[in-house]
Amino acid sequence: MTYNKAKHKSIEILTKLLYELYEDVTYEDLLTENKTLLDDSNQAFFLAFDGDTAIGVSHVALRHEYVNGKEYDGPCGYLEAIYVRPTHRKQGIAAKLVAICENWTQEHGCREFLSDCLTDNVDSFKFHLRLGFIETERCIFFRKELE
Repeated sequence: MTYNKAKHKSIEILTKLLYELYEDVTYEDLLTENKTLLDDSNQAFFLAFDGDTAIGVSHVALRHEYVNGKEYDGPCGYLEAIYVRPTHRKQGIAAKLVAICENWTQEHGCREFLSDCLTDNVDSFKFHLRLGFIETERCIFFRKELE
């Protein structure tokens, strides 16, 4: 496996991978968003390859605003997304991508690295715990439609 920081020439590759992860967005909207994020120095994408085939992606951000669970002043690293194609899971690829994201955030002066997952995503929850994350809090969001 090889791992690279994504550049603009990789926009289609990283968008295709993230499109496999996200169910509630169009490919075109995701492509537009990713183009903007690639221009933002507070964001980075990393790709995993098996030979010439892209099989995984991670998206990391430097967050300067308050983030649930954050304890230190200054920016923190935030794992925005992690995805490895099903054919390549359980091989340590996602863990390696997360480690690369952690290193990137440390290089940018961060003392902590945060993430989240939905309460019903048990696999993601267990994955985070295996990588050394600790649960900081839970929150339930509510919505009420108005007439």
